[in-house]
Amino acid sequence: MGFWTGKGLAMRRLAVALGLVLVASSLYLAGRTPPQPAATTTPPQPLSTVAMTQKELALTFDISWGTVMPPKVIAILVREKVPATFFLSGPWSGQHPEIVTELRQDGFQLESHGQAHVNYSGLSRDGVAQNIMAAQNILEPLVGKKPDMVRPPNGDYDKRTLEVAQQLGYTVVLWGTDSHDWMNPGVGVITGRVLRLAHPGDIVLLHASDTCKQTDVALPAIISGLRKQGYKLVTVDQLLQDAAKDAQPKTE
Repeated sequence: MGFWTGKGLAMRRLAVALGLVLVASSLYLAGRTPPQPAATTTPPQPLSTVAMTQKELALTFDISWGTVMPPKVIAILVREKVPATFFLSGPWSGQHPEIVTELRQDGFQLESHGQAHVNYSGLSRDGVAQNIMAAQNILEPLVGKKPDMVRPPNGDYDKRTLEVAQQLGYTVVLWGTDSHDWMNPGVGVITGRVLRLAHPGDIVLLHASDTCKQTDVALPAIISGLRKQGYKLVTVDQLLQDAAKDAQPKTE
């Protein structure tokens, strides 16, 4: 009859112990969900063009100054039955609530153009937040809801701007086509740029401030020219909704 020496017995006991550990580990792991990869967050991006195949685009208007150009632009859009999106600065809206009320009653989408007309990339995180919130405090009671979109003054932004805006519940909206109406280059130049550069899902930058003196003259030709090209003119909100529908898989 064989027997184990002291050294052999110790080795046998160690092997048994290791075996029990391996069995216990297998049983434990069998009842667990496999570890999942760490979730990654997509950094926020500005919206300038919406990916879609349909021939739709949005005319957008910034307003920061004046009382002469806004009524002219509004009258043309109402007459031509064009939905549009306006980005309104806080100070201008507070000074001219009657025009904001008219825009709201006419059914236009109203969003934020911030408070102080300064470059956001030159502000601290708190500075960006304060600028956006100051405009929101003015716009929300006039518009009837919190704005969902903000267009930074001068279209200036950085990563910090995007992060702060997202934290406050905003999408930073820029543009795909700049009409250059803010340069007052001539009606033909403004109209030609928009009709030449327009594309499906485009967000077109225009202005209804008094500093832009040719927008109202160019606007009728822009509208008629885009419609002749087969474009449907919608708000930015509608553009996003239609793009989402367009992206859904088609069922038989």
